[in-house]
Amino acid sequence: MPNIDYLKIFRDAWKIIWKNRFLWWFGLFLIMPGILNLQYSPQRDNNSQENWPAAFEKIHLQEFLANHATPIAFALGILSVLFLVFLVIRLISRGALIKSTQRILKNEPADFRLGFKDGKKYFWKILTILFFSGLAIVFFIIVLAIPIIILFNAKSYIIGGILALIAIIILIPLLILCKYLQVYASFYIVLADLKPWLAVENAYMLFKKNILSSIIMSLLFIPLGIISFFVLIALFLTILIVFGLIGLVLFFILKDTGAIIAIVLGLLAFILAAILFYSIFSAFSEVSWVLFFHVIATPKEKEKIKEKVSEEKTVSALPTTEAMKTIKTETDK
Repeated sequence: MPNIDYLKIFRDAWKIIWKNRFLWWFGLFLIMPGILNLQYSPQRDNNSQENWPAAFEKIHLQEFLANHATPIAFALGILSVLFLVFLVIRLISRGALIKSTQRILKNEPADFRLGFKDGKKYFWKILTILFFSGLAIVFFIIVLAIPIIILFNAKSYIIGGILALIAIIILIPLLILCKYLQVYASFYIVLADLKPWLAVENAYMLFKKNILSSIIMSLLFIPLGIISFFVLIALFLTILIVFGLIGLVLFFILKDTGAIIAIVLGLLAFILAAILFYSIFSAFSEVSWVLFFHVIATPKEKEKIKEKVSEEKTVSALPTTEAMKTIKTETDK
């Protein structure tokens, strides 16, 4: 395992995003699909399970849906379109962040316009990686689930339970492998301009040689996530104190109306602050992974990878002056 200075990676990533604040916009676009995620899971206690059916009966849900089918369908359609648009922008922004980081490290011109242009260039390749890796996961899940479903339908619960446990044990490493392949293949696509399949091959070889360091890098984001949570709480408490005082003053002037105004403004301020913070954190995370990739993918002295692949070129450069590790291509004559 290479000797990696993880602290330096995070420190350099912070310097990059702080000096190049246009990257925050791409961080915002990365989190946008999550903002529109409308999934909601109510509390699963007995009281809530009893109250939900009663609430639906009071509002006559079926009748309400029947009478307002057109506006509900229109609203859901608009939300679906927005979600897809933001998903497209997310993929473009990912390519933009990766390529912009490379430009910055090479002291080349880098701004929002160039980054977005670069992101569009690699959109379809990144989408290809995500789509087919997702299909592969779905295929594995179906293959593993079919015998389990058959056994449970046959009321063979013991064997089915054992098989389900084995399936989970098999599936978890596959999901982990898939995630790292997606990340590293995207980097190879953008930083080395490789085609998707060759990028996946290189990503697999790279992850195979750096499994432990890759996992360590991922685990380090756990304490970073905890720190970000406490920062968010600090933001909330600060805004609560500030707008609490403002609300108190407005209450004496405008009574209940003033308190409502303070609450609305406070909530809006907290939402905007949270979005800004997570935009910065998202950009920081992506840049950190690019820098980590640069460390593990830069060939060391006397180290060469020579494997045959079909119809592809040899990659020559990564973010700095050194070359990335790639599978050398040789075309059979």
